[in-house]
Amino acid sequence: MLLAVAVLALLLPFVRSDPPARLTGSNAPFTDEGFNLANARARVLFGRFATGDIDRSLSNGAYSALAAGVFALTGPRLAVGRALSMVALAGAVALLAFGLGGSDSGSGKGPLGTRAALLAAISLGGCDLALEYGRLALVEPLLVVLLTGALVLAARAPSRPSTAAGIGLGLLCAAAVSVKAIALLPVLVLLGTIVGGAAARRDRRALAMGLAASAAVVAAALVWLLLVALPNWARLRTALRIWPRVHYPLSPWGIAARLGHYLTHADQALARSWPLLAAAVVGLAALLVRWRSLPPASRDTLLAAALWGFGLWLAVALGDYAPNRYVVPALPGLAVLAGFGLDTIVSVIAGRTAVEAPAMVLSVALALLVAGPGAATYLADARGSGQQRERDQRLLAAQLPVGATVYGTYGPTLLFDTRVRVLTPWIPADANIDDPVRRFGVTHVLLGGRADPTGAVAAVRDQRSMNLLAQVPWNGEQLGLYRLPAPAP
Repeated sequence: MLLAVAVLALLLPFVRSDPPARLTGSNAPFTDEGFNLANARARVLFGRFATGDIDRSLSNGAYSALAAGVFALTGPRLAVGRALSMVALAGAVALLAFGLGGSDSGSGKGPLGTRAALLAAISLGGCDLALEYGRLALVEPLLVVLLTGALVLAARAPSRPSTAAGIGLGLLCAAAVSVKAIALLPVLVLLGTIVGGAAARRDRRALAMGLAASAAVVAAALVWLLLVALPNWARLRTALRIWPRVHYPLSPWGIAARLGHYLTHADQALARSWPLLAAAVVGLAALLVRWRSLPPASRDTLLAAALWGFGLWLAVALGDYAPNRYVVPALPGLAVLAGFGLDTIVSVIAGRTAVEAPAMVLSVALALLVAGPGAATYLADARGSGQQRERDQRLLAAQLPVGATVYGTYGPTLLFDTRVRVLTPWIPADANIDDPVRRFGVTHVLLGGRADPTGAVAAVRDQRSMNLLAQVPWNGEQLGLYRLPAPAP
């Protein structure tokens, strides 16, 4: 619990701070906080999830549902959306510490042991990428806690299997995939590890748990298809077209070339995660060396963590679009390996002595070595971020009349805390771009520079007919708020 509190202590002071300017080459931190939460906001303010042609609740399901439920109590606030991410990351840290290191019937310890589980939790909680995105209202932190919870339940299969745990595991997996499709690989790893391990051991109870989890995933998918997808088929297709298209090489040479390119163009993912990666590599080596001596629960948990962490990162690296936030869902798997590797080092160096002090001192030193650089980088970025978004929001809101509808890529983020209706154009998906003034009653447009695709929409391309009301700085450019002329009768 203290580790979770420590993570919240790192995150909460910056709940109103802007994203770091140099966090990523993608502009997602400056647009997607509002965009991902826009439909939950609309549900609370206007009674329906859809914002024009777009309904992201159909493609980030559990995230929008959770946010809408919280916003119904607190009102839509971007700080509240960020707080959800902070709680999710802290929850994942607590799950690693307690779920993998707590008591386990028959052995007195969990699949990792107390020390390894605590080191795993510290490794995750001190990773720079986890902290950077853990304070932003993006979907990745929720993925992290859902997948971590699923791993904790999956770890029960060899020693404490149950149908109820299997169903819970399946529902967590289904929720994770509903948030972002990238969770499909870790889900397949977790289910495959349970079923494959149980079949190899001829463990009927563990196999029943794995099959119950798989059945729960299938049942949840069918319920979603019948109750959500089919009744909203047109908007679902639009939501899926919004996803960026990622292409993968098919030839061995193409794979080698793509990986070589990623090593030098990883959008800082490697540089911001190197302590965790290094410790995870040590953990992978320790797993290979100690494989035969480990109990089934430890083997299955560590194997799942390795395939999840390194497998998901490899899948991201092979794609031609790989912003560093895509590797965040891989971090819990790597953290489990890291904790195991660090614990092995402690056992080898200090574990054979009869005195506990050397082991404790070495554990603390290794924890600081892995978590310290990331926490320091995060704090430096967060302290220098400022609160420009809130200043922009106050200035823009002062220029907007009651009942205004603002059109633009940056609108959902910069006007999130207001009651203004906002619409986002999405040209590749052909969403909200066909005559937005007449179709949706757009009265104002928020236009940026070259990084903003809003200016390419035909309805707002001619700025000569629009009245400039205000200008604000955001994402390294000047945004202009314009009033549109009334449409001709």
